[in-house]
Amino acid sequence: MVVFELATLVVSVAVLARSSGFVVDNAMKLSKFFGISQLAIGFILIAVSTSLPELSVSVVSSAANEGAIAAGNVFGSNIANILLILGTGAFLYGLKISATSLRDIGLVLLLTTIISVYIIFNSSVQGNALSFIEGALLLSIFVIYAWYSIAKKGTEESNNNGKVTKAKALNAFLFFGVGILAVIVSSGFVVESAVKLAKLLGIAESFIGATIIAIGTSLPELSVDLQAIRKKHYGLALGDAIGSNMVNVTLVLGTAAVINPIHVQIPVFIAALLFAVIANMVLLYVAAVNKRIARLGGALFLVTYAIYIGIIFALQMREMATL
Repeated sequence: MVVFELATLVVSVAVLARSSGFVVDNAMKLSKFFGISQLAIGFILIAVSTSLPELSVSVVSSAANEGAIAAGNVFGSNIANILLILGTGAFLYGLKISATSLRDIGLVLLLTTIISVYIIFNSSVQGNALSFIEGALLLSIFVIYAWYSIAKKGTEESNNNGKVTKAKALNAFLFFGVGILAVIVSSGFVVESAVKLAKLLGIAESFIGATIIAIGTSLPELSVDLQAIRKKHYGLALGDAIGSNMVNVTLVLGTAAVINPIHVQIPVFIAALLFAVIANMVLLYVAAVNKRIARLGGALFLVTYAIYIGIIFALQMREMATL
């Protein structure tokens, strides 16, 4: 049984890596065809596509009146997008941030930080839920953000490698959709086989939840962005990782709040929110000052993520002990 689950895990990871490369290659073709920068393609097309797992969790949990699960998943994913995904990419390959990308990155990080701080204040200080009106406002912000990203014309990073015909663009769009589907499906198999393997090896379920499952919904972003960074498409990776954060706190969280009010007052959630704000501020500082994340910086991001996982795990243990 262990051998079967291990084989399933290895095959799923291989499919995930291959399909992620497929997504990156076809996203680049679409970027050239539409004259949209890599960053904008990452912000919208890839970010929305790779956020589908979070969106599905949000809709299902909110419909079941478990909105806190959706909210926790959103901010846990946002932390992983910056500290784990960009940290891993920087640690393995190094990550450059162009001057043309800096303004848009800063705007998105600032917006997601403001929204996160508001939610902290609203839930912990005032004790209120995220209501239908606030959910609708978040969805409106997503629409404006999407329009702004799409309306921006591409820069030199998207137009310097030749033209793409309409036929090639259509094929690229179809292949992109197939690639995203393969990424999401193979990510699910990776998480499922990893959980089963961990249980067979006697690893505690609480630890599995705090690590494998927590990281699992970010696997699409992780796999796609690592491929993008490896191929030196830095704008694409940054656009996806940071754009996914914007999609999560507007589209995903807004959808959950519109379906059902979200009540969040647990220490685990507040810790996740605070780490999300910290991750945003650290990345904004690094982007503004250094214009790159070197391998040492990537290692520090990963250490910070490990500290976050440790704190969340400890808080979960304490919550369970009080029940």
